[in-house]
Amino acid sequence: MAVFPLHALLLASVALGCVGMAGALAGFWWVLPVAVTVVIVVLVTAAARWLRLPSALVTVLGLAALILALTVVHVSDHALLGFIPTPGTLAAVGSLWSESGSFVARQSAPYEENAGLALVLSALVGLVAVFMETALLGLRMAGLACVGILALLVVPALTLPGSVSIWGLGAAILSALALLAGSRLWGATRLQHVAPTPGGLPRALLVIVGVLAVSLLVPTVMPGFFSGAFPQGSSFNSERAAGVGPLRAVGQGLRESERVQRFSYTTSDGQPKYMRLMSLSDFSQPEFFPQTDNLEEGLAGLADPETNPVSRENPVTTKVTFEDYNEHWLPAPYAPTEFAGIGTEGWSWNPRDLSVFSANSDMSGGTFTVTSSAPQATPDAMRSAAPSNANGDLADYLGVPDEMPESISSAARQFTAGTENDYDRALALQNGLRHNFQYDVNAPLAQGYDAGGMDSMEQFMETRTGYAGHFAPAMALMAREVSIPARVAIGYLPTAPVDDSRGGEQFQVGTGDAHAWPELYFQGVGWVRFEPTPGIPTTPEYAPESGNEPAQDASGQPDQTPSQEPSQPQEPTSEPTDEQSQPPAPGTPEPEDAQQEPSTALMIPLWVLVLGGVLLLLLPLAAVPRFVRGRRRRARLTDMADASLSPQDRANAAWNELEDLSVDHGGSPKASDTPRVRARRMAAGIPAASEAVDRIVSDMEHATYAAPDASWKPSASAADLGTVRNELTNRADRGQRLRATWWPASIFRR
Repeated sequence: MAVFPLHALLLASVALGCVGMAGALAGFWWVLPVAVTVVIVVLVTAAARWLRLPSALVTVLGLAALILALTVVHVSDHALLGFIPTPGTLAAVGSLWSESGSFVARQSAPYEENAGLALVLSALVGLVAVFMETALLGLRMAGLACVGILALLVVPALTLPGSVSIWGLGAAILSALALLAGSRLWGATRLQHVAPTPGGLPRALLVIVGVLAVSLLVPTVMPGFFSGAFPQGSSFNSERAAGVGPLRAVGQGLRESERVQRFSYTTSDGQPKYMRLMSLSDFSQPEFFPQTDNLEEGLAGLADPETNPVSRENPVTTKVTFEDYNEHWLPAPYAPTEFAGIGTEGWSWNPRDLSVFSANSDMSGGTFTVTSSAPQATPDAMRSAAPSNANGDLADYLGVPDEMPESISSAARQFTAGTENDYDRALALQNGLRHNFQYDVNAPLAQGYDAGGMDSMEQFMETRTGYAGHFAPAMALMAREVSIPARVAIGYLPTAPVDDSRGGEQFQVGTGDAHAWPELYFQGVGWVRFEPTPGIPTTPEYAPESGNEPAQDASGQPDQTPSQEPSQPQEPTSEPTDEQSQPPAPGTPEPEDAQQEPSTALMIPLWVLVLGGVLLLLLPLAAVPRFVRGRRRRARLTDMADASLSPQDRANAAWNELEDLSVDHGGSPKASDTPRVRARRMAAGIPAASEAVDRIVSDMEHATYAAPDASWKPSASAADLGTVRNELTNRADRGQRLRATWWPASIFRR
């Protein structure tokens, strides 16, 4: 086996596999650290193979080389002498790893340069290189090594739709073909000359297990993935990748089987609020994301009427306490004018939508206070407002994407036919969606058009079924179609009040309260919220639904106790529902309908399903070695008793079974031993079966070395093999017996 040519082939294959990753990464900043890491791993493993070290030790050295490379390339300042890892090195690696998760959570792909992400990519590609080296040269299974190429394609495919270009796919195919051809050329493939190599089935099973392991492991170790349906990105960690946008995250929160409380708040007027995080205004990308450029550092400008020219009338103070919160965006009622209690470092705000951004995503346990003033929206003020499309500063909020479905445009024209002003058009759009579409948070996921981009909008208009992640951008796009500036806000619904420890009332917000709503701009009023989602039982007072009694004050805040999770009705319906999906307080009887709700009560976490599926697959696989060994034993015993076979074949069948019995119970025959010497080693440990061993080896010697004799017949029988097997089993300890039964070493012997 040509060690160095095979390692050069391995290096080239990994490089070709990385071509597919380039689609999710901006520029070539990642190439040098990844290349240095892989070269170090390949050089160390090549030297170890050349020295003929045991295969398992070569893999261990490859992993050690990977650790060394990551230390030197990424955290040398925190290592002893620049390359020896210390506890401080581990802490630095953990910090960079966490930083990478925060980076991909707040940035959209393709990703710019980031030190943490460079570390993660180097570790990932380095692990793949070690895996491929072990499969190619250690196990001599080039097909299994090709799974590593698949792993490198999984990352961009799950991070950014369409990121794996035809060039990346072509490079991966070329890499796999080169591995298969080179492994045969340079001796890394076990050639089959006459018959299939024994142990072919176990190696095939190993390939299957390798595919499953890599496919499940890669999304798990990559930070940035969040619970969801494959291939949107699924993992067991908690960070959300930019490949999974805020609208889709709303659906993920609504579908969570267990409610997780994110934060709680109290208000100076005692009323619950829509807690707003961010807004979406660019609908030209495959996935909709908030804009994080042109942010103002610090929060002092929010309190300045010149930089934040919103109304200061009827201010309300809201105190927020975080429980389990790991977002970068600060929840606050619209429109915020002042923040207190959060310090001055690490904060920035967007003058366009007044969202507040933090460089740190973990705010659990913190508190802050925000002062806000809601827009003074009334039907008369909005109906008499001048058209906003004449305002050049709002041009970005009027653009529609080139690929916008005609169904959205035609629906906008149909809903607004006969209206005379922007307010009446906005009201017609809201109520048109509420009356002609149905609410269902699970149907879009099941049918493959979960919220997030323009493709989902097209299918949403066809099925007329979705949730807030569909209704909000649909109304915003329709509003732009009829020349009303619009954007989409992401945040949390108002919730029902609960008693706090001090005898007052607070409002608790959890995963099930995630929501999205459109905001439309009116001259002299500002950005105004509308509610097109039919799952929300109430609309703002200034935007009443036909036949729906007003239930909110002039500021747009509810004055009645709202549903804790009003965006999760029991059944999809075009009419609003008053059912509340908030779990009842202790001692409150649960409604019968809620007890019969199958879509959320029976929902099983993704990781449980994955783990269960893997176990169901692996349990039968665990019995395969025993099955293969038993089948081989029965075939040999049948050959021994088959008079139609030659005496030589019958003698060889008995000898082969004797050798395998010895190997299964810990024997290690030497290639230089003669059959008689090998038999003597076997019989030494089982004296009670020495006569049976002598008969079997005598038959084998006679069949191999004696002159042909038509009258000769083997003297050994199946009973002799049974005696040997019983003696070996009785003298073996429990561990040896289990290995011989369930993982017999002979099936892996050539």
